[in-house]
Amino acid sequence: MLLKDLIHIPESVHKSDFVISLADGIDNPEAVIDNYVVTDQLVDCFRQALSLIVSTIEGKTSKGAYLHGSFGSGKSHFMAILHLLLQGNPEVRSKPELASVIAEFDDKLKGKKFLLVPYHMVGKASMEAGILGGYVDHVRKLHPDAPTPSVYIGDRILEDAKKNRALMGDEKFFEGLGTAEDDEGFGDLAAGWTAERFDAALGAPADSGESRALVSDYIDAYASALKDQAAASGLGYVEFEKGLNAISQHAKSLGYDGMVLLLDELILWFASRMQDQNFVQAEGQKIAKLVEASDADRPTPIASLIARQRDLRDFLGDGVPGADQLNFGDSLQWWEGRFDEIRLADTNLRAIVEKRLLRPKDAGAKGQLDAAFDTMASKAGNALDTLMTSDADRKAFRSVYPFSPAMIDTLVAVSAYLQRERTALRLLAQLLADKGSELEVGDLVPIGDLYDVIREGEEPFSDQLKRHFQSARTLCAHKLRPMLEAEHGLAEGELDALPARHIARTGDRLLKTLILASLVPDVTPSRG
Repeated sequence: MLLKDLIHIPESVHKSDFVISLADGIDNPEAVIDNYVVTDQLVDCFRQALSLIVSTIEGKTSKGAYLHGSFGSGKSHFMAILHLLLQGNPEVRSKPELASVIAEFDDKLKGKKFLLVPYHMVGKASMEAGILGGYVDHVRKLHPDAPTPSVYIGDRILEDAKKNRALMGDEKFFEGLGTAEDDEGFGDLAAGWTAERFDAALGAPADSGESRALVSDYIDAYASALKDQAAASGLGYVEFEKGLNAISQHAKSLGYDGMVLLLDELILWFASRMQDQNFVQAEGQKIAKLVEASDADRPTPIASLIARQRDLRDFLGDGVPGADQLNFGDSLQWWEGRFDEIRLADTNLRAIVEKRLLRPKDAGAKGQLDAAFDTMASKAGNALDTLMTSDADRKAFRSVYPFSPAMIDTLVAVSAYLQRERTALRLLAQLLADKGSELEVGDLVPIGDLYDVIREGEEPFSDQLKRHFQSARTLCAHKLRPMLEAEHGLAEGELDALPARHIARTGDRLLKTLILASLVPDVTPSRG
């Protein structure tokens, strides 16, 4: 009997499968809630996150935390569910696993209005463009009639304003810019412009509130395209700390009690620019401004959650001198010391795999899989301990069967180096789809088969890792496999056509297991 007769195995797997961006999670809450698996460890993570947010509001200070987890551990999914929790989404609140957390924080969050700003940082020109510009874009969708926050600067803009005033005449110019009658409930942020206030703002310092307010209102009225230009170039924004103060004040004018910045892929953004140390140093120093500031004027407290999958030092390649690596490590430690850490454990992946990939078709199928696992375990002997790893037991092993905890650990380590779409869950689904016609009930999927699903596709992030992965591919394809084929009298390419249980296929899997062990030598099953 084939495994696909007992569990649902997809015919094919696509890049977007199992990848949930934060924006998708917020825009399509039903799908996110239905697919979300809540473990006891994740309940603790939600407790930490809500405690941070409550502490931010009650203490009226800015705070932040890294949401740390490997690729595929569900960081974006977690932030999307947190977003829905803070919005009071009834479907999320009805999840029984979250009942204790909701009960613990309900009184403290009741009646509070949160502005949750999701960010996708990859491709942004600067922290200002990503965070300040991202705030402007998000609020524009939620509150299209609200004035633009004072996050833009520019002497040229003010010069343009003076010329436009002269051309249009005061009456028409100030009518378009907004007079005192146009307040619409936004208070000082839209108090209206008169000739006297306009002239005073022109004479004020460039970083003063009035000067920045004039720039923002002029952009709204006459030069809205400048917002997109600033976002694309990263230029035209006020200094980052002042910009954070400005969006906090703006959120207050809109009636929000707290602001939560959900920063997805910020670390990937830095990782993609690691060879430009000047950029990383300059932009990285701004991270600390999210939680501390020399002149913070933030009436709406800001809580920041930063998704992080690896230490940035792991992405430093051979092209970065040792002294620079050391200096960067010191800087990174300084940034990180200002943030809490909410860690999504890799062990959550076992529960997610069990419920999303390996759910039996019915009770009879479950019984057959239980029996097949018991038979496999009795035959494994001492190998069972290696396959279970040090932090799993037979129950954990059964939950991911026909995979093993050792394979899951190896997969997590390997996928951590790959592009975002190569998440652990998708790689396992791909493996099942590829092997569906040969996987029998009672089989244990060997770790070596994992090599086949990472051999092609997206490349690792750093140049150093790309060379390492390419060397492994070359060694396997041009030296080891030809040797194996020659040993068994096979022609080139004939190896893949052999039955799954042929001794040469077993040798091929052993070779691939050794190559995987060389790529992730620190994973417990691979050591030695």
